[in-house]
Parts: sequence; C-alpha cells; structure tokens
Amino acid sequence: MTTPSIPSDRKIVLVTGASSGIGEATARHPAAAGHHVVLGARRTDRLALLTKELSAAGHSAEYAELDVTDPAGVHAFAEGAPARHGRIDVLGNNAGVMPLAPLAALRVAEWDQMIDVNLRGVLHGIAAVLPSMLERRSGHVVNIASTAAHRVDPMAAVYCATKYAVGARSSC
Repeated sequence: MTTPSIPSDRKIVLVTGASSGIGEATARHPAAAGHHVVLGARRTDRLALLTKELSAAGHSAEYAELDVTDPAGVHAFAEGAPARHGRIDVLGNNAGVMPLAPLAALRVAEWDQMIDVNLRGVLHGIAAVLPSMLERRSGHVVNIASTAAHRVDPMAAVYCATKYAVGARSSC
C-alpha cells in the first residue's frame, strides 16, 4: 500500500487496537486533526474499512496487521512508519481484551491472554518505539488504560489488574 508524502508539520501517529472501540476512536481524533495515522490490529478487515472511511473524508491513514503479543511483529509495525515517513511522533498504545468471568471460574487461559495483550502488549509497544524517540529526543507514548484501573469489578478482576499495571507503568 502506498501512502502520500506527509508534510513535516503533521504528526505520524501509530494506534494499536485500532479496529474497534477506544482504539478506533483514538485513531479518528488525530486523523481528523490532520495527522497521519498508522492503524494496527488483528482484524484487518475492520482496519481496511476504517482506513477507507478516513481516506474518503480526506484524512491520511494506512494500516497493518498487528498482534501486540508478538514482539517481533510489534517491532515490524513500528519500524514500518519511519521507513515510510521518517519518524514516529506518537504511539497510542491501546490494544486490549476483556473476557468477563469471576475468578472462581478459573479461566487461566483468559488470564494469560489478558496479561499478554493488555500488559505485555503495552510493553512491547514501548520497546518498539522508545529507542527511536530517545534518539530523536522527541515523541510521545500514550498508554491507554481504563477506568477499570481504579477499581476491581467481580467479573473483571484480572482485566482490572492488567489495566492498573498499565496505569502504574504510565505514572513513571
């Protein structure tokens, strides 16, 4: 997929988990403000539709398949933007999953998935963009947690814990 040349006054904004919900909304905002968005998620059919919609509205967008649980894949996603546009200005670290069940259900595989996506995925994103941002002495990482980071819901205890960890990591 070819992308237009991005003027230097426009930011290059990467958004993980951009195929729906908060990630989609997060992508729409900078696109509408005139910045170039690079959308990443597992559901590329939804990313393609969003990219088409944004482009039809005159915004600048592109997408790539992204599984934040794969460190090499996250690095490839992040390395693609500077290869095409010279830099990354912002990472919207948003990807997340929220299976609901009481702890007593012992859905350990779901717990592992939430930890992998919601916490490790955020760390993989940081690891992928931070070196180039430090080198340029410019850039922002926006880790999107949840209001669930500030409470514990009985059906979402592990989700709340992962989002609390993201919030704690972001306070540093």
